[in-house]
Amino acid sequence: MCGIAGILNTDRAPVRRETIEGMTQAIAHRGPDGYGFEIHGSAAIGHRRLAIIDLEGGRQPLSNEDGQIWITFNGEIYNFVELRRELMTKGHVFRTNSDTEVIVHAYETWGDDCVRRFRGMFAFGIMDLRRRRLFLARDHLGIKPLYYLHSPNHFSFASELQALRKIPGQPFTLDLRAIDQYLWLQYIPAPRTCFKEVCKLPPAHRMSITFDGVFSEPEEYWRLEFNPDHRRSEADWAKAAEEILFESVRTHLVSDVPFGAFLSGGIDSSLIVANMARIMSQPVRTFSIGFEEESHSELPYAKQVSKRWGTEHHVEIVKPDALAILPSLVKHYGEPFGDSSAIPTYYVSQMARRFVPMVLSGDGGDELFAGYDSYRNWMRFLTRKGWKRWLTPLAHAVSPANFPQRRATLENWLGFISYTGALQRRSLWRGEYSSSSGLPLKVFEREFERTRGYSFCHIAQYMDIKTYLPFDILTKVDIASMMHGLEVRTPLVDVRVAEFAATIPDNFNMRQGDRDLWSGKRLLKQLMRQYYPNELIDRPKQGFSIPMQKWFSPKGAKRPELQERILGRHSRLHSFFDQTALCSLLESGTTGPVWLFLYLEEWLRQNQTGVSW
Repeated sequence: MCGIAGILNTDRAPVRRETIEGMTQAIAHRGPDGYGFEIHGSAAIGHRRLAIIDLEGGRQPLSNEDGQIWITFNGEIYNFVELRRELMTKGHVFRTNSDTEVIVHAYETWGDDCVRRFRGMFAFGIMDLRRRRLFLARDHLGIKPLYYLHSPNHFSFASELQALRKIPGQPFTLDLRAIDQYLWLQYIPAPRTCFKEVCKLPPAHRMSITFDGVFSEPEEYWRLEFNPDHRRSEADWAKAAEEILFESVRTHLVSDVPFGAFLSGGIDSSLIVANMARIMSQPVRTFSIGFEEESHSELPYAKQVSKRWGTEHHVEIVKPDALAILPSLVKHYGEPFGDSSAIPTYYVSQMARRFVPMVLSGDGGDELFAGYDSYRNWMRFLTRKGWKRWLTPLAHAVSPANFPQRRATLENWLGFISYTGALQRRSLWRGEYSSSSGLPLKVFEREFERTRGYSFCHIAQYMDIKTYLPFDILTKVDIASMMHGLEVRTPLVDVRVAEFAATIPDNFNMRQGDRDLWSGKRLLKQLMRQYYPNELIDRPKQGFSIPMQKWFSPKGAKRPELQERILGRHSRLHSFFDQTALCSLLESGTTGPVWLFLYLEEWLRQNQTGVSW
């Protein structure tokens, strides 16, 4: 887990050492164990290293034998040992035991298609001096981030936006449509960013640009498809899920450094810890964050899990003064990012890094095994609308001809996941900016078109896997953990686990019960019952959010600061938003949108210079 950066001057001007050094220095927190850069005329790549595998031999940038192919790589390739053996039979000679060198030789052998062979989390840039090109790629599910900037005179890329901000003379222009999408979803979906000049490379995409400036648009190299297999029984599916989860955890434990696990006390992290305990010979180190407000704290359940497996357990309590880290969060995320669980993720990462440089987490279980409340609420809504005929295990047979409500279904789904509705956003923007609101989200429309023939449950899962998971959940974890130089691995967000989950009929994950209530994540709950009592498994889902309702209430600890930041005379929000509408929002008590504006105000404050508004 590291930080990467690179720049290509397409006008053929030599890259200055200060430029690539400045870009890598901006992301030094991602790699406290070393740095390096490689310059070849108009092209350069740089690297910050967090050493996890091959501590001595894995320094980067790293090249092939003749120094014609160089790589800067962020992530881990979990099947690198098997690939290494295969590449050695093809005549490749290895100087290190690192997974980085495997990527270099895989690229030599299979070219751009090498990415199809990798199992892992990755974002990398290859400087190919033979073919005079840069080649970039991002992992299948979007665990590792990659930003790029394509201007008339240069092309650049990096793990974080702030590295691109170090390029001398590069203008940055605020994209108000992207800001509206942030207010809609609490994140900005790829390929957009808050700056018109910068894009995110979407998950499972690759791209290239020649040294002469010939640009190839990002190309998708893999796509998850839901194709349920109705031949297996529920018992068979539970056994298969247990086997693939165990195998994924074991694979993700390959490391040359000590490691632990995030433990929330929920189903996903508890299963990860259970499998780690079964595999490891020493106690698992577990890390939990809680709140003084019992309604938001899962510490008692995390304690139960820890006791069951005899883990070395570490706990911290997050208090209202935790919001003091907001400026630091805003700086590192680089663009407006409104998931407030970034705060507890920051603190649990900070605590874990005092003990280990790498942890496993349970992220991805809700998307792959249908666990979110939004799925249950949506299914309940559709049932009440009389759409039961589309909710059967045979719903995969539905065709566009007999399903005329597809557009209405997309709009309905967007309503279930929106943080600020279209009418409310339009009322919040000042008149001259109101046209920024309500525009269609092309990424959602494109992905929704690919769900033809899917059941409603699989539609919801697929849409989240393609949007919410990479652009919110995985972004949150990557930035909050890398602020402390901590590597987080996600055994559930794994290409093999995802492809397995996409074959499970939805009625084995999501089922309708009494009083039209739906329950999700049924297969994982079955696995849990081997280890834990029912009261730990069947309790309501809590999530990993801060107690904003209490902190932001009229008598809450953070209300004065909130009032000043959003309505005060020096608030940066007044440049774009109607003060009367903001006042009404604050008084309404809807804390989710209020948090989005608090975060946005700090972002605007930090970016008031050097950005064209």
